[in-house]
Order: sequence, then C-alpha cells, then structure tokens
Amino acid sequence: MLINFTVGNYRSFRKKATLSMEATSIKELKDSIIQKGKYKLLPSAVIYGANSSGKSNLLTALLTMKRVLLDSVKLNPADELNFDPFALFDEEEQQPIFFEIEFLIDTLKYRYGYSYVSTRIISEWLYEKREKEREYKLFYRLDGDMDISEKLFKEGIGKDESTPANRLFLSLVVQLNGEKSKRVLEWFQHCNYVSGINSDGYEGFTMKMLYEHLEGSKEALAFFKKLNLGFEEITFKEVDIEEDTLPSFLSNAMKEKLKEQIVGKKMLSIKTKHRIFDEKGETKGYKEFSEGKMESEGTKKIIQLSGPIFDTLLTGKVLLVDELEAKLHPLLMHQIIQLFNNPKMNKKGAQLIFVTHNTNLLNIKFFRRDQIWFVEKDAIDETELYSLVEFKDVKNKKIRNDSSLEKNLLVSAKSQ
Repeated sequence: MLINFTVGNYRSFRKKATLSMEATSIKELKDSIIQKGKYKLLPSAVIYGANSSGKSNLLTALLTMKRVLLDSVKLNPADELNFDPFALFDEEEQQPIFFEIEFLIDTLKYRYGYSYVSTRIISEWLYEKREKEREYKLFYRLDGDMDISEKLFKEGIGKDESTPANRLFLSLVVQLNGEKSKRVLEWFQHCNYVSGINSDGYEGFTMKMLYEHLEGSKEALAFFKKLNLGFEEITFKEVDIEEDTLPSFLSNAMKEKLKEQIVGKKMLSIKTKHRIFDEKGETKGYKEFSEGKMESEGTKKIIQLSGPIFDTLLTGKVLLVDELEAKLHPLLMHQIIQLFNNPKMNKKGAQLIFVTHNTNLLNIKFFRRDQIWFVEKDAIDETELYSLVEFKDVKNKKIRNDSSLEKNLLVSAKSQ
C-alpha cells in the first residue's frame, strides 16, 4: 500500500510536495481507514484544482517514477532519461528531478527514491523498516559512490561497478535476480494508471480480466446492478472472427493480410442483457445487445474501466485515474469510490487516487478531510499541494467536519 509520495522539480512542481495516504487523527469516517500493523492508511484520495493547476502532473509524476525505473533496464549508456523539470525558473545548470515513495509490502515498509538529470542518476536510495524496528539503509548512491549494506542487501554487493551513470541501480540488481529489489520493482508494476477521458483504450484488458476472473461473479454483477445502468446482466463471450466483421474502410491488401492473421480465430465480445416489455409495461422476455450498439457513453466507460477497477480491488493495487468524472454521473462516481472506501468490498487494501473537477463529492459523507487534496499555482506558476486538513476559510478558521465543504471551498482561499 502507498504511504507517501514526494515529487520535486517535475513539470509544475518546483519545490518538493508530498501526497500522504496516512490517516490523521481526525475522527470522521473511521471505517475509511485500512489498518496495516501500526499504519493507518487511506483507501482513496481525491485531488481538486483549477484548469492547468497541476492536478494531472501529480499523477503523471508517480507514473514517470514508475516508467523511469521499469525502462532503466532497456537503456544504453548514452541514452537520455525521461526528463521534464520545472521550466519557469532561470538556472544555469540543470536541476535534478526528485522522486521518493514509501509503501508497504506485507508488514515491511520500504522507502525508495532517486534524483536525476537528463544524462545521469544523481542519487538513489532504498531503506527498509520492519515492525517495531528502526529504518535500515539497504543502499545509498551519490553520483559515482555507492554505500551498500553487506548484511541487509547482499544481492547488491559487487554490482555497483556494473551500473552505468544513466541507469538505476535497483533495476540492475533486479535483472541479476535480486530478491528484495524484485519485490520493490513488482510493487511499481502493480500501480495502475488510467485516463478517464480515453477509457476506450482499456476495453481489451477489461474483457480479458472479467472473462477470466469474474465471469458469473456475484460481486461483479452486483456492482453493475447497483449502478442502475439499464441492463440485467453482462456477459463476455468468445466469438469467431469472420471475414465480414473486418472494417469496410480497410484496403483490399490490408484485408487479405488480416485474413491470414485473425480470421477463424477467437475474440472476446461484450453483451448486455435487457428486458423486453409488452404494451402494458410488463416484462415479456430478454434480449442481448452488443455493448457498443446499445449503451450510453457513460455506461460504456463504466464497463471499460471495470477491468482496471476490479484488478486493483482483487489484488490490493494502487489505481490512479485522471479525470474520473468524464462522461460519468456523480452517483456513478460515488459508487466507484465506495468500492474502495467500504472495507466490506475492499478486502485487499486497494487504493484509489483520482483527479476531478466534480465538487459534488466535497461531502463528509463521502470523504474524510484528509482524503481531500488541492493544488493551486502561485505567482510564478509553481504548483502547491495541500490537504483539506490544512485548509482555512476566509475567517482563517479550519474547515470543521460538519461544514458545507463545497460552499466553503468555493469562497475560501488557502491560508498563508
């Protein structure tokens, strides 16, 4: 589970900013806390801000940290890194991007981070903390120097000299079958990112996910029924790919090529079952429709995103969603959020972090104050990040847990 994520000098974030998933001592919505040993963590967080304030940059920062790590193994020594620093500050030399993340794997807490410029890794570190013990360093790297714990990180001993300047040490140790380093890298692989605007890109994953794991699942069917999407049942079936299903706009040459590759093979098809009514409004029977032909854009988006959502819930992953509200009614958003906030449905410690403009969710019935975050830009277009727990109204008073959050926040400014 994610504990904290810190970013600095990345896109609109010049100074370091930390998104914390640790629950504070506030008393509301005590069920919206996941207890992991001594850690009290939040199952979800929502991020608000005006257009171009840097909301999406926060999610992209975590995604970039993941990509730089996973892509590190592919780099040649002369390749440049994915480098996108704060661009509105006059510096003679490149200032490094900074990423650090704290997370739990079972009962172990890891703190991993690195800083880098376009051509090389400046620093990199990994710490481990067991329950009831202090934090121990596994390795620390600064430019060309490496300090590796011989006792706690034996898998890294002797491998530092093989690490190019532009490559992360952790990725190299993973490639050489390091056990602890592999566990850390796998945590990043379990961090999902989806775009609420372009959700059609996840339909293939959703079909495969629901067909293999949730076909006939009571939980999946209950989820779709609870949303009142208008259909009684959803099925995922294997169908033969026929020649007449190929798009008509394709050239004859392309059609011939596709025939050799896919005609006669199987593909997954989504079907929704609807009631058929007689003139008196009574149910006469049922009829199946293709999801693409019958359903609204909002319903199609729910179906498309259901794969990543259920994958995250079933495995206890972290799901990042940009613009969750696109094409969705506020009630549908609330149902998705409740899948994570409700401990009866979120049994694996899954976490949802999303960006939205929808102020209807600014309600203490939905979120604790420490689950609500804001970004805004200052006079030099630098993004600042803060939670509702830190927020004060126009009278310089903290927002109470019985306040009208939407009303207060639309007329208030952040305390200085």
